[in-house]
Amino acid sequence: MQGVKPVRTEFSASWTLGIDADAFFKDYQVVLGGKASGFDAPTGFGISLSSYQLGKASIGVSAGYYRAIVRENYDYKPLLADTSFGPPQNITQNIALTCIPALLTIDYYPFDRQFTGYVGAGIGLGAATIEWTEQIATSQIIGARTGGERYNDTHLAPACMVRSGISLGLDNEVLSNVRAAIILEGSYLYMPLSAPLFAKTADSFVASTPSRLQQDYKIQAGGWQLRIGFVIFIRPPSKTQGK
Repeated sequence: MQGVKPVRTEFSASWTLGIDADAFFKDYQVVLGGKASGFDAPTGFGISLSSYQLGKASIGVSAGYYRAIVRENYDYKPLLADTSFGPPQNITQNIALTCIPALLTIDYYPFDRQFTGYVGAGIGLGAATIEWTEQIATSQIIGARTGGERYNDTHLAPACMVRSGISLGLDNEVLSNVRAAIILEGSYLYMPLSAPLFAKTADSFVASTPSRLQQDYKIQAGGWQLRIGFVIFIRPPSKTQGK
């Protein structure tokens, strides 16, 4: 009787680089006077479960979580009164992008050995929640703004991923029922969405603002990801005849 195909469980930490929201942050700097030019590189976590159903290919499911933040305090001091959208005020910005991608995955391991490379891909959906609040110091100057919630909504977006990495086995006994490994991986996650992020903020100004602020902004909520993970391979014992 052939051996039972092993199940692969993985727990990982990741870092996402290059979340793309350039158009939004350009207007954020021009209209609001903010200093930030993009989201930080958030630390995330993931879990996956897969099984070797196609020889050297592992098929499974994975889910991840990461939260990118923009948080800053600054004094809005327009240099030219005739090009500003409001009077000087102290502003605290809090913007959070929370992403939960869920993917069907396939990974190919060309060599059955303790240390091996692999390539893989995934497709699925991602949930992205964007929360944005402004805290603004009160002012009696004409045209002063008040703080508040500017955006809070969750979007579903298509998600696809390609990756490549190496698996470093911690036990060279290939036929052991339970084995472990460390994986080091680079990947790219594409998870695009669009949202009217600036609409309520534009409405908070007394002065007229550019009409483009009412339109949707495109965000690539994924990016380049670096990942390190701990993998457990479990091969259930084969059933013996007569038992």
